[in-house]
Amino acid sequence: MPDRRREGPGGLTSVPADPAHGPEQPFAGAPRTTRYRLRLGAWGIWVELTASASVGAGVPVTGERVADGVWLDVSPVLAHPPSDRRGKRLTAGEAAWLRHGLALAGPALAARGPGAHTLVTVDRVLFPEADFQPEGLAAALLRWAEEEFGLAPHPVRAHFDRGANRYVFRWPAGQGRLTRP
Repeated sequence: MPDRRREGPGGLTSVPADPAHGPEQPFAGAPRTTRYRLRLGAWGIWVELTASASVGAGVPVTGERVADGVWLDVSPVLAHPPSDRRGKRLTAGEAAWLRHGLALAGPALAARGPGAHTLVTVDRVLFPEADFQPEGLAAALLRWAEEEFGLAPHPVRAHFDRGANRYVFRWPAGQGRLTRP
């Protein structure tokens, strides 16, 4: 019997093909944390993001479609208990930046497994209350997806606008310049 296990940077594996159990089964990875840091001016952006991914043949029952075959579930961070200091409860506007970040990786994810559905669940987000811009959430989830799935880096550029006292992001070509979701 052929062993069709796949292993990626996130340790995702599939169950080997077994005639008694049918074709290769869906797989899920354990939650993994990544950190995004940017400091070019007087202050910086720091986001710690924990997410997990699962891949299967069917449409996920949770999450929102962000690209062909790519789904995002932000419900854990929208409902995070405010008294729990291990993470932040996000607003709908902040969650929109997470959708933007995963949408940037969407075409590369869809190309990796035609017909498969990838669900990314954001389990926890942490950032300092001061010195925060929600665009950092998009960059953090994009970095997480690149690391988790072994994708080529997407060129996200930013510069610090001293007059506005904020970072200005330039997203990869073909993905538009989202300034406000």
